[in-house]
Amino acid sequence: MTTPLTQPQLKIIFPAAAIDYLVKVAEELNRHPEAYGLDTPLRRAHFFAQVRQECGVGLKPVSENLNYSPEVLKTMFSYYKGHPAEAVQDGYLKNPQTKKIVRRAAEETIANKIYGDRIGNGNIASGDGWRFRGRGFIQVTGRANYAAVTKQCKVLYPDMDVDFVAHPDMMAASPGAERSAVGYWTMNGLHKLADRGSAGADVDRITAVINKKTDSYAARRANFVIALGALK
Repeated sequence: MTTPLTQPQLKIIFPAAAIDYLVKVAEELNRHPEAYGLDTPLRRAHFFAQVRQECGVGLKPVSENLNYSPEVLKTMFSYYKGHPAEAVQDGYLKNPQTKKIVRRAAEETIANKIYGDRIGNGNIASGDGWRFRGRGFIQVTGRANYAAVTKQCKVLYPDMDVDFVAHPDMMAASPGAERSAVGYWTMNGLHKLADRGSAGADVDRITAVINKKTDSYAARRANFVIALGALK
């Protein structure tokens, strides 16, 4: 029998999250952990290592933050590498003296450009990039992934009326935030990758599926160490 996930365990991993919220998260993930690929400490540690990076220590399943500087846009995204002038136009602006942001980035525009014609999205003008930006405990991104996660969740949660494509904001609030992450986790076989071990390379293997080009590989490895210590 699988040992239930507890609020005190989650509080170690997500120290800035409210206790009553963590109780609800634990209850949600304890419903059927075997089906969710969250039935061993190792699997849970890998899962929460990724979730902590995606949502932060407050476990906030917010929509993706796209408030980037022009320099980061040109470094991280191929669209802006090819359109550097647009990076200056779309990125945030800082006061050179105070270093404070005086103009936020054009986040909707950025999303449509970097995700347009990718991951099942339509072109820039379609608005799909913004509509299907990252959401949930694992920041699921792109129309194709929203559709695939919807299909998976209908299997895992037959009592749930879910259509993340038609209602993408469902991923940004409980229980959609948790369930979309579980759907993504299981449909990509990440629980099986988690079974391979607890080395840094094992964490990296999962990170590469979730966000291959991220600069947070080291942070996710550190998250794993915290999570495994809490869950043993």
